[in-house]
Amino acid sequence: MSSRAVNRRCRALVRDLEITSPLDVRALCDRVAQHTGRPIRLESISLPPDGPCGLWVAVGETDYIFYEQETSPLHQEHIIAHELGHVLCDHRTSAVVGEESSLLILPNLDPRMVQRVLRRTQYNSVEEQEAEVIASLILQEAHRRTREPTWTVPSGSAEVIQRLDRSLRHIPKGGR
Repeated sequence: MSSRAVNRRCRALVRDLEITSPLDVRALCDRVAQHTGRPIRLESISLPPDGPCGLWVAVGETDYIFYEQETSPLHQEHIIAHELGHVLCDHRTSAVVGEESSLLILPNLDPRMVQRVLRRTQYNSVEEQEAEVIASLILQEAHRRTREPTWTVPSGSAEVIQRLDRSLRHIPKGGR
């Protein structure tokens, strides 16, 4: 699949999600759950440093997104948005999770209940690209709508700043 086709598909999937600013990941998960018909639960966990930062695990009729708890809130948003990208695209893996692996990843769940674990290391490059594009689109939309920062202009500089602002607003997009 070409990059253009990936972008087109991802934009179509993100278009109706009603992304808020600031980003409310729980509300976003609710909207994705409405789209897929499967509830989504978020769980922060401590993941091994050499492993993935996030996991999507389907158990019964529920999707779980596990994300690294020992990282910044912005990185957590990105991890969750990335995993939601896999959910939205309905990426599947043929890997079967063994009982031992299930116990390591999800010690509180009966390993026989775990149907599949979707990890970034198990996806092909197109699936990974789609998840990353969706994460980027979600975060871009959320932060694009963020209120402009306000700052105080020293009284002696206000007139100069206003003239610069007026001048810069009239520059055509291609330059001169």
